[in-house]
Amino acid sequence: MTETNQQGQAQLPIYTVIDPLAFLKNGMFRQDDFLPAIENHDWGQYAGKRVLVRGCGSAPIPPWAYMAIASRLTGIAGSVRYGNEHDNVVIWRAKKT
Repeated sequence: MTETNQQGQAQLPIYTVIDPLAFLKNGMFRQDDFLPAIENHDWGQYAGKRVLVRGCGSAPIPPWAYMAIASRLTGIAGSVRYGNEHDNVVIWRAKKT
């Protein structure tokens, strides 16, 4: 999905990006550090927003860690996507009322 600016040029949709690397300690994934980090994170700041969970990075992260982040966002964010700014998939979307 792309949007256009006032000049009719295509531009990327704007997402609030969560990079799982931000939850790592010293650039390495350790479950004992990761789980408390996501537990103590302020998920309310994503209320109603279109959130992108960045799916590629410089450190290996197990798939369940991405699912843990996405599960924290469901019911809070307006939508949750996985991937990058150019290529992503919708994981969850709030129902329109």
